[in-house]
Amino acid sequence: MLNLNFFTAAAAAFTLVSGVSAGGYPVNMMRRNQEPSQPSCTNFTPFKYAGCFKDLSSPRALLYTGPSTQNMTVETCVAFCKGNDYEYAGLEYYRQCFCGASVNGPQVDESYCSFPCTGDKSETCGGNDYINIYQDPTFPVVDDSTIADYQPLGCYSEGTNGRSLAWRQNQLSTTNLTVDECLFACKDGGYSFAGVEYGQECYCGVVLGNGTLPVDSSRCNLKCTGDSSEICGGRSTLNLYVAQDLESSQPCDGGSSSSSSSSVPPTTSSSPPSTPPSPPTTSSSPPTASTTPTTSPTPTTSSTPTASSTPTTLSTPTASSTPTTSSTPTASLCTSTYAVTPTPTCEYKCGNWCSTPLPTWSGKTSCLSAVANCEVQIASCFKNAGFPASLNCFAFSSWCSSVSNYCGGYCPGGSCSKSGCTSKYPPSGQPSQPTETYSTSVYTCPAASTSSAKPSTTSSSKPSSTSCVPIPTNSNICSQPHNPSKGYSSTSPVGSIPLPCLTCNNVYSDYKKGNTLKLYSFADTNKCPSYSKSQPKQGCQDACDNQYDTCMDTYAQGCKSNSWRRGGSDTYSTASTKCWNQWNDCYSVNSNVNAGSRCRSWNSGWS
Repeated sequence: MLNLNFFTAAAAAFTLVSGVSAGGYPVNMMRRNQEPSQPSCTNFTPFKYAGCFKDLSSPRALLYTGPSTQNMTVETCVAFCKGNDYEYAGLEYYRQCFCGASVNGPQVDESYCSFPCTGDKSETCGGNDYINIYQDPTFPVVDDSTIADYQPLGCYSEGTNGRSLAWRQNQLSTTNLTVDECLFACKDGGYSFAGVEYGQECYCGVVLGNGTLPVDSSRCNLKCTGDSSEICGGRSTLNLYVAQDLESSQPCDGGSSSSSSSSVPPTTSSSPPSTPPSPPTTSSSPPTASTTPTTSPTPTTSSTPTASSTPTTLSTPTASSTPTTSSTPTASLCTSTYAVTPTPTCEYKCGNWCSTPLPTWSGKTSCLSAVANCEVQIASCFKNAGFPASLNCFAFSSWCSSVSNYCGGYCPGGSCSKSGCTSKYPPSGQPSQPTETYSTSVYTCPAASTSSAKPSTTSSSKPSSTSCVPIPTNSNICSQPHNPSKGYSSTSPVGSIPLPCLTCNNVYSDYKKGNTLKLYSFADTNKCPSYSKSQPKQGCQDACDNQYDTCMDTYAQGCKSNSWRRGGSDTYSTASTKCWNQWNDCYSVNSNVNAGSRCRSWNSGWS
């Protein structure tokens, strides 16, 4: 393993060719360039016991796998995690040790953690899928609302033995990645290091892998997929960022033995087997880091392992039989547990196409906004479902009408909600929903108050780069042609296949690039083509082309295969003629289209 002197020399040499300060962040970062695992730490401030937590396994409560030994003790695990720069240490299933920068799981009653440690039966080492967790009190409270504390380090090479940063953020879109999104993901996970690579990948970590060295900035040359004005690393190179205020105020300087003890949980009255069975096997590949908590805290009860309702002050538990003392005063800890439900990406499925889920609502106005969001996706269903599955898009259109009827019949009212609507009108072909997980924050309670509330933070008012809003269906800049003598009108297109909607761009980052207009031809708006304010004609021509292709692929093909059952009597030939005439008239009626005063600012001027 490369030592500190090597990295310091490398950083100093790089200063001569690139101008990077060897006395700033990079040199400090090189000191931490020691992944994989390092020796356990000695002579550190004792960790504080945080509680018993449920280990949901995917992802694990603590992501970094430590030693598993027949001589496991609380002191052994805590010293290992301290030596590897992690804020949390956890013990599970008699002898397993885990470390992490954050906790992914709900706190539960202490009775669930009752297995004695293999190295000291007076200590508790979790249970079967339950883990005793300890926290390093020298880490600061994380302010999740800001990423201003991350500072750029420059362009760095990937590690020579594994990744420079261990935890890839797979929950982020590779087609719309920005630096800010990556930094927020790393902040949510409590990681002091963040890196973007290959234009579309985000990684986080608390240490850097061996061989991570500064390189010339020209090697980080790939634009971010979500913002072409930003650079997101290169091929096997990363743009690195560090937030030193996420690091311990007393980092470990090395050591090869563990001698410091920690506060341990109270002993329980249960008597587990004296000889533990073999522990369950775990995956050797690191799981994906947790996503941002999106829901409010849920209540805690002592009967079942559920999340705590509010941050709970934890009393200092009984010390182990051979504790060491520390002159550093320790404050009580607070925890907040959040249920984390991954955002569904599919709600109504037709062949190769699936709709983006409608937003939730609680009143008539927001319900009608959801209807608009539904109706604007109809054209994309016909375009992308594939024949003959695209014939089911008429059922999707009818479902949107049912949602509209629900808004008129049940809103306002006590049952006016999306869940009430979908139980009455369930979407077809709905895939299984993603599994709910948990994320727990353990932090030092505010010193000036005994309140259980987490300290307030200031959030930025800047819209997210992926912020989207419902699209009004009556805001199409393009016009449906009207020629009843040829088989279509402004309210009844050929085969009832609508003209895709061209209107304001609902993706903030794309709008800020000057693409004020968007053609909503895909369920995922990030895939939809966008246009400048001066290009409505091109947008409408593309809409006409999309409608023609769908008319031929669904209506004409349906007539040809005798699968069309919507009251028409067209043959493939007559249907094709109608599709072509409508397309030709569509170009004509939109030849002088103008966006006028629409879309002058983001999320306004829809009509």
